[in-house]
Amino acid sequence: MNRYEASVIALAESESKKGYYVLILEEIKSKKRIPIIVGNQEAQAIAIHLERLQPARPLTHDLFKNVIIKLNASIKEVVIHSLENDIFHSIIILHTIDKNILEIDARASDAIALAIRFSCPIYVSEPVLESAGYEIDEKGIEKKGSYAEYTLEELEELLDKILKKEDYESAARVRDAIKRRTS
Repeated sequence: MNRYEASVIALAESESKKGYYVLILEEIKSKKRIPIIVGNQEAQAIAIHLERLQPARPLTHDLFKNVIIKLNASIKEVVIHSLENDIFHSIIILHTIDKNILEIDARASDAIALAIRFSCPIYVSEPVLESAGYEIDEKGIEKKGSYAEYTLEELEELLDKILKKEDYESAARVRDAIKRRTS
């Protein structure tokens, strides 16, 4: 399975799903971005660590990290390996003191929250990168060529795809291209 390293580049409130957040991963070489919708608790766990805040008591992910360390184990990497019905599936690769490697099924948001605590790599499989990833240029526009090269049907499909990824600036540009084409 081909996989690509990604990093967390943004975390913001979701515009389309109230009470949820969108976590943006960026593949390091291609700069493709992958939006992942996460719950409030997971967003808080990720944000607290990214902002270097120290809660008075350990959060669940901090507790889990402390247990892993006390067991003389460590998380070496996490892999987001598939996307099924808009749900990301991931595994946590854990190394034990006796050199065993354990793969633990996890929600992508939990795996990422632990990966940032252990400063370990986050990998995305090629199928996930191809189906959920999108490229943007330096102006924040999704890179696919000129809108003039698209059929009206392709523009409408592109608009749906961009809206699902909550990239509203690019969506507005595609919407405008559709309006110009249909007027």
